[in-house]
Amino acid sequence: MSTTDTYDEVLQFHGHACPGAAVGVRMAEVVLAHFGRNSPENRIVAVSETDSCSVDAIQVVTGCTYGTRTLVHEDNGKNAFTFWRTSDGTGIRVKAKPGTDAVRSDEIWALADKVEGGTATEVEVTKFNELQAARIERILAADAADILETEEINGTAPARKPLYRYDTCVDCGELTSIATLHNHRGRLICPACHLEAHGGQLPVGHGHGHGHGHGHDHPDYKPGH
Repeated sequence: MSTTDTYDEVLQFHGHACPGAAVGVRMAEVVLAHFGRNSPENRIVAVSETDSCSVDAIQVVTGCTYGTRTLVHEDNGKNAFTFWRTSDGTGIRVKAKPGTDAVRSDEIWALADKVEGGTATEVEVTKFNELQAARIERILAADAADILETEEINGTAPARKPLYRYDTCVDCGELTSIATLHNHRGRLICPACHLEAHGGQLPVGHGHGHGHGHGHDHPDYKPGH
């Protein structure tokens, strides 16, 4: 499948054409060229440092998804992803290269602010769309090394998050994973109710329960199980 065909497939999932999805396609191609196809025998885990459009492309093309617990979201505000092959622990980090089409220019940022803020003129909207369309074409046609930076890394792949059974939050009555229940003054409550119990803002150093840990007091909670 060509890069353009892959991009078109991503758009069926993502819903709209954009440079972010195009960048994600190119990143995914780098990953598959490095590790091979994602499969049960060749499992790849992705750590996303962004919540941008590129994440959808990563899910579609690499098969690393939230639903399979092979996509971890750690939003550092960077258009970067780390990929691990769990069979041997090898990893690569792929990120957008500054000063290239993989990153918005100042001109496009200025137009985007107006378009997204509803203050752009028809001329500015047209110009923004034309610049973005041309940028997409260049991203899809470019050599990956010209728009992306890739480095091999050493470390440990994220452990696969286990599934835990549910128990009922005593405040709202909704079923909640026992791994996320908070023991708040002897009462097991969900994260939303825990936050509400503290007036919408948790005290510093108090994010894991009322001095009792984060889910650790549930009799069936076994970390790493």
